[in-house]
Amino acid sequence: MKKKQAVTTQPLECVDISSYSPEFILCKALDIGENILKCGGEPYRIEDTITRICSSYGAIHTDVFALPSLIIAGIRMPDGTTVSQMRRVYKTANNMFRLEAMNDLSRKICDGRIELNGIDGEIENAVNQKPFNKYLVLLGGVLGAGGFAVFFGGTLSDAVAASVAGFFVSIFNMHKVKFRSRMLYSLVVSFIGAIVGLALFRLGVGDNIDMIMIGTIMLVIPGLAFGNAVRDLLFGDTVSGIIQLVQAILTAVMVASGFIAAIMVFGGVFK
Repeated sequence: MKKKQAVTTQPLECVDISSYSPEFILCKALDIGENILKCGGEPYRIEDTITRICSSYGAIHTDVFALPSLIIAGIRMPDGTTVSQMRRVYKTANNMFRLEAMNDLSRKICDGRIELNGIDGEIENAVNQKPFNKYLVLLGGVLGAGGFAVFFGGTLSDAVAASVAGFFVSIFNMHKVKFRSRMLYSLVVSFIGAIVGLALFRLGVGDNIDMIMIGTIMLVIPGLAFGNAVRDLLFGDTVSGIIQLVQAILTAVMVASGFIAAIMVFGGVFK
């Protein structure tokens, strides 16, 4: 595993850092780190953010270890007081808008523009803020599926069928049923997208079923997760990279299983 570089952040001069207990400082830093992890932030980003916040509030030594589902952190203050805490994260999702909001919030904290006792409201605002109208999200799914169908060699008719399937996938993503397992969710949403695409093809919409399926599957394939896993491995975050790589592969297997199940259902019904 890579050796983390020392952070040179200086304690804030514009804030009375002595008014905060070490437990409170670490707790609030972990609040930021936890929210970064929940919206798809990389483990190294979480480690660096928590370290900088704690250092800004007087910690002379900070150790942070972040995984895709766990954060462990400990600090040592100038008077010798040591504190350690951990956070377990069960669900994560890629949300670049919220991730940027958390990064901006952490920078403001380190610069002293926001004090620790005021970040709860800022976190709540960032979590509740919606970057796009729901109709734009649906439009993105429709255009994405149809565009990929054409990109990989499909016809305009294939794009129409893939767009309709992408619409249903986007609807399902917007109103997620609370599955306890992310793998089960990937299986179900893939099955729904494939069923819609196959049904449209059976009704005469589309010329190439493979292009329709490709356009639909691109909305659910874990490409970003796989890329993040490879990046972590290349940068030396071996444990984090392996965990994310296994998760991405298992998700891809469940996506493929959903499409296979839909093909088997239609093959059995329409033979």
